[in-house]
Amino acid sequence: MKILLVDDVQMERIQLAIRLKQLGHTVEVADSGVRALELYPTFEPDLILLDISMPEMNGFEVSSKIREQYPEWVPIIFLSSHDEPTMVANAIEAGGDDYLVKPVDKIVLNSKLIAMQRIAQMRRELKQKSAQLAEANRELEQLAQEDGLTKVKNRRCIDNKLAEMIALHGRHRLSLSLILLDVDMFKPFNDNYGHTEGDECLIQLASLLKELFVRSGEVVGRYGGEEFVIILGHTDQEKAETDAERIKSALEGLAIPHDYSDVSGVVTVSQGVLTLVPTGKETISELYDRVDKQLYLAKQSGRNQYVSIVHNG
Repeated sequence: MKILLVDDVQMERIQLAIRLKQLGHTVEVADSGVRALELYPTFEPDLILLDISMPEMNGFEVSSKIREQYPEWVPIIFLSSHDEPTMVANAIEAGGDDYLVKPVDKIVLNSKLIAMQRIAQMRRELKQKSAQLAEANRELEQLAQEDGLTKVKNRRCIDNKLAEMIALHGRHRLSLSLILLDVDMFKPFNDNYGHTEGDECLIQLASLLKELFVRSGEVVGRYGGEEFVIILGHTDQEKAETDAERIKSALEGLAIPHDYSDVSGVVTVSQGVLTLVPTGKETISELYDRVDKQLYLAKQSGRNQYVSIVHNG
């Protein structure tokens, strides 16, 4: 174990430290309560052997501060030349877990350490399992927010994020933009190249969008089917239109073949762009409805383009 030994009497401190090291433990010594509190966070002990009678700050005060400042429980064994029942009771009340009378008997000390070592091992295993559980929970949380195919945010996550950003931008009177895009002629693509290639097309498009929108406040999600939505925080109409043009240009550069499109020989998208300064009272469905109308106009106008509008409350 890693043992923090706190005792202001030099000879007793040295003798006990030597004995602990002979038993195979790693020992850090402190000659005062103040020094013990300094060492604690960096040493991260498995056990504290703490003398009660010390100047400036006694063992009870040190124990109380450790219990207040560090919620992770570490056993504390008090050391004292007094064996009165009231002293033992006070030690336990101050956060101690056991009590040894000085001079410490070798056999008793070794037995106590064996018991504490079992506890330390259980603490390490519990800490490891807690870390594994926390990682599993993070992975589950990510999966709960992620579209299984394209690995961008799923519809539920994007809806929640949009609701948050409506409230935030409304509160601070900031511009918020939304781009809804649809793969042009995707049904002919699927019908002729097959669903596997169709999935790969969506995966490549999603990956491209994730590369294009990495700033804080930019969120990419799958709206459904071959439709994707991009939330652009702190973004006015001019910037949103520039982003829509970036998507168009980058997708042309990706050059996914589409020999069955009436628009182009490569995969293209139509985009609806909506910009507003929210009041904070807008609903998600209201904004989706407005941006979807712009997407519809883009399709009606020949596809592979965007149509943009500013919503003024």
